[in-house]
Amino acid sequence: MSNPAGGKWYLDDSEFFLGNSVYNGYELEKVFGIKANLLSNAFDKDVWDEYIALKKQGYSIPQIFLECGEDIGIYAETDDYNEINPFSGHVYRKLPEGGFYPDIVKMTEAASIYYHGTWIDKRWFNAYRDVFLKELAFPEITGMQARIYEEQIKDEYAVAVHIRRGNYVDKGLQLGCEYYHDALKQLAEDKKDYKVYVFSDDLFWCNQHSFELGFHFAPQVEYVSGNIGTGSYVDLYLMSICKGIVMANSAFSYLAALMAKDLDFVVEPQPGILK
Repeated sequence: MSNPAGGKWYLDDSEFFLGNSVYNGYELEKVFGIKANLLSNAFDKDVWDEYIALKKQGYSIPQIFLECGEDIGIYAETDDYNEINPFSGHVYRKLPEGGFYPDIVKMTEAASIYYHGTWIDKRWFNAYRDVFLKELAFPEITGMQARIYEEQIKDEYAVAVHIRRGNYVDKGLQLGCEYYHDALKQLAEDKKDYKVYVFSDDLFWCNQHSFELGFHFAPQVEYVSGNIGTGSYVDLYLMSICKGIVMANSAFSYLAALMAKDLDFVVEPQPGILK
């Protein structure tokens, strides 16, 4: 969210106060030490608690501000804003989804602009690449098993395969087995000496469906385990040091590919995002 007149930007962290997130909470500070300008810190606790109570009743943060008399509009990159951030005020749109429109950060159509979207386009990353790579610096990996994985991946031609399940299954967003099957079949035709590392929030399911997923095409397969909960960022780091990544339709995969410094190839469910 931005206030063009005052030049202030805020990260809406209200979702983390609802108590029903499937994720590990707000992790930029916990993992990377980034002190973001959180929206929750802009209000007294009693005011913010009231906002969260209203959000639990179905109000979005921009709608709450609108009904409090704020001159606010939404820039919606994606069409799901009415589901996630329902809003009765003016909604600004530019198509197609995932495009690069740097002018939107200077919008002055309202005193405040709430930005809703995914911003999945490499040009956003490239525009601020130096800042991102400096701030998104992983802490030293200390776990014994994680360090073993790290050494193996650095010594081999490692290919990360990321399979996102979890709440994607409930929402019907998970990728089909054929996507991974086709990617791994093509990989076997192109490469000979490599090892596949499987990263997933449901390794048991991946193991049970290994044939449908095409793991039998790979000369070696290892299921990366142990990095769960607050340690999930370790998977992100390990993926980022692989030579190749077969992505899921997930920001986790996307960020790993963007942060990779020695990546030979990437397989995308939506080709062209990382080109």
